[in-house]
Amino acid sequence: MVTEEAGIEVDPKQLGVLELADLELPYIDLEEAPAARNKLVLYDTEYTYLRSFPIKGHSAIMPGVVEEQIAAGKRILIAERNERYYVYVA
Repeated sequence: MVTEEAGIEVDPKQLGVLELADLELPYIDLEEAPAARNKLVLYDTEYTYLRSFPIKGHSAIMPGVVEEQIAAGKRILIAERNERYYVYVA
């Protein structure tokens, strides 16, 4: 049986900013979350997991991936958990 995984509601008060290359991206620390999720919900917008990057060394590839998504009209939300940045798109 396959079930739809519920997303985590992101409290806007917990949002920060991640500076990445020339971008400032919305950021949330999920270290205290019980488990990583495929979906995050912010302001009634559902963000779906795209991929993750190790925090150490993320600047080699992550900016290009994020810029490509933005160019395609996607909105970005970054989450941090377990030494990784998780990229979510809406």
